Amino acid sequence: MPAFKAIETRIGTELAQFSRYLWAQRVAHRIFDAPDGTQVLVVAREQDVAPVRESFARWRAGELVLEDAAPASRPAPGRIARAWRAQPVTLAGILLSVLGAAIVMFDTRLEWLRWLAFTDFRALPGGRLDFESVAATYARGEYWRLLTPVFLHFGVLHLAFNSLWLWELGRRIERARGHLTLLALLVLTGAGGNIAQYLFDGGVMFGGMSGVIYGLLGYAWVWNRVSGAPGLVLPPGLMAVMLGWLLLCMSGLVEAIGFGAIANAAHGAGLALGALLGLGAALLYSRPPDPQP
Repeated sequence: MPAFKAIETRIGTELAQFSRYLWAQRVAHRIFDAPDGTQVLVVAREQDVAPVRESFARWRAGELVLEDAAPASRPAPGRIARAWRAQPVTLAGILLSVLGAAIVMFDTRLEWLRWLAFTDFRALPGGRLDFESVAATYARGEYWRLLTPVFLHFGVLHLAFNSLWLWELGRRIERARGHLTLLALLVLTGAGGNIAQYLFDGGVMFGGMSGVIYGLLGYAWVWNRVSGAPGLVLPPGLMAVMLGWLLLCMSGLVEAIGFGAIANAAHGAGLALGALLGLGAALLYSRPPDPQP
């Protein structure tokens, strides 16, 4: 759909209540962060620009009282509550990753870990693990295992790196494209990356959100270049840095200097899937409307 700028304000201005008001008035719109550090609200129809600006000015001046406004006696929600409402999928992904890392580090009896790994396994004497075949595990219908390895993190640095990038990329996509879009990206690139890692390497004990991170990066990068819509603002040079890191990991150098095994297939598959999903979404977005009879 076309986009017409109606409001430009500083980042941090709480627009959620005003956005709900606009949707109640059937005004299609989107809110995103601009490269110059401002927050922009665009509408789909040019004729909505002036009424939206007028309503926003009246609302900020206290002349327009919205129906879902909180009572004056009710304290304003804190930063955590606002962040949770704005990007629940992003924060849920981070919290589940923290939980997954805790399971890896503290589940010494492996009772939880075995339910989250790509296939089931049992512990043998001497610290060895006996993994069940993929066919046997999934024949029982345990399809959640296609996704759950993305929440397993093998160390604090692994968790911190992925959580920071999930916050950086996930919240941008969630605010610009919606909660369901980010959830779909997480599920599809996560499961796709896990399947690719198994098919490429044959091992089943792997984990981490990195494949999803590369999927989000691929989605945002392609969307920005194809959709013609206001961009998903990415830090300058991010794509080059992340591609450089991907190639460095694939070279084997990162593993050789002691960073541990790298799930390169999951990274590459996540990037490819995210780019394809971004292309599909951008083409649908930019498709001209059907002519009216």
